Amino acid sequence: MRVILKLKFVLAAFCSIPLIASGSDIFLPDTGNVVLNLTDKGNTIENSISFSISETDYANLKVKDGVKIAIEDSKTIINGDTLLSEEINTRGGSTLLFRRKSYSFTLTSEASFRHGKKKEHFRKFYALSLSMDKNYCSNRLAFELMEKVSLFSLFYSFSELHINGKSEGICMVIERPEDWAMKKINSPLIIRRGYNHSIDKMESGKIHEKPESVSYSKYFNLIYKSLKKYQGEELYKTLSQWIDLENYMKWLAFNFLVRNGDYTDEVFLYIDPKAEKFKIIPWDYDDLFLPAPHEGTNESRKVLGDKMIFSSEDQLDIKIATDPYLYQIYLTQMKELLEQLQPETLKEVFENSYAELYPYYSDYEIISMSQYDSHKETNISRLENDMRSLFDQLILMYRYYLNYLRTLN
Repeated sequence: MRVILKLKFVLAAFCSIPLIASGSDIFLPDTGNVVLNLTDKGNTIENSISFSISETDYANLKVKDGVKIAIEDSKTIINGDTLLSEEINTRGGSTLLFRRKSYSFTLTSEASFRHGKKKEHFRKFYALSLSMDKNYCSNRLAFELMEKVSLFSLFYSFSELHINGKSEGICMVIERPEDWAMKKINSPLIIRRGYNHSIDKMESGKIHEKPESVSYSKYFNLIYKSLKKYQGEELYKTLSQWIDLENYMKWLAFNFLVRNGDYTDEVFLYIDPKAEKFKIIPWDYDDLFLPAPHEGTNESRKVLGDKMIFSSEDQLDIKIATDPYLYQIYLTQMKELLEQLQPETLKEVFENSYAELYPYYSDYEIISMSQYDSHKETNISRLENDMRSLFDQLILMYRYYLNYLRTLN
């Protein structure tokens, strides 16, 4: 009964879909006894970034005023290699309000980074401070889970960061979305979506002619214009000319499962050169397992009703929820997502994340810098307890929603 009440509480916090009942209790299908084993697997700190600046610049970096800073760097050492930098800039929006900053690096030559068996070389990359990521695990969990269902392909890995020989704590090295899209798959165009279906950023590949990129950029506006003109199967066929809807819907379903509270403006859309339509690159997973989206539960439910989509901030998402034809296709994508994310897969991802974080938590100099972050000081016990709680919630929701979707067939 305790498990049943816990699931009802979790569901009630953000969704009003009817519970599947067996007698007076919710029915949960048996997925086996999945026990999370969070242990030290002998992982080591995989990456290290260090650079030196003037003491004046260093003092300015610590100011929490939201102002971006360009840094004049004298020496950068990445995983033992001394490199020259063209630019190091602070980046982000909200993270600029914290003591520990995120950075954008542009080097004169490539740096080498490791993540398990993976190894990548970048001249340009981001080092995210994770200042708003509770216990530093949310982005890591989301990225590997999305890798499992082919929604995410960027390289990412934890790193320690030193400035002027002093620890700045943990960060996450991540490949720039535009570099992945344009250099690895030869995309002609990438867009970062803003609020109210605006374009925050747009970049075209150098090898592509400008008229071609301009033509593709029109696809973005056509997507939103078509939402008012068509419905049902006609809308689906129209939208499918410009965007891979199944890819987009699976991303929406993932955000619903992990209760991602901030994703409307946290996505890149790139033109797949083979399909010649938009696909997505997810971005920024600080806000997971939230009780409500940013606009609030009441506001979201007024628009979405009992539909299994977490946020109502974007017009495309609202149309998918409110158009019966599109919503049925969406539910199919959600079911496929859950079928791919089996309990053992969830267990593997959580255990991998814990094992990778363990050596950073074991270094007091690194983890003590968490005192300056949004969720304040953390330690290995807090990480373990939080991850167990998140895992229990995710397994409960996984079991419930998969069974619910099976009953619809």
